[in-house]
Amino acid sequence: MPFYRYVCNSCGAQKTVFHSINENPAITCEYCGGKMKRGISRVGIVFKGSGFYCTDNKKNGSKPSESKSESEKVA
Repeated sequence: MPFYRYVCNSCGAQKTVFHSINENPAITCEYCGGKMKRGISRVGIVFKGSGFYCTDNKKNGSKPSESKSESEKVA
């Protein structure tokens, strides 16, 4: 069973409630007694494996070729 975050419509207070996904309980605010609705919370995402970071596509040790300008070659 997951935790759900509820936010008060009146005062904005937040509360976390543990209940089944099939339940839809009527939650009231502890501070003002107002009705609370289920809010959206942040979720931590972890990408595992290769190809999820910009340096994963680059080969190790390869750098762009450095070419000297014409003025440096003549001197």
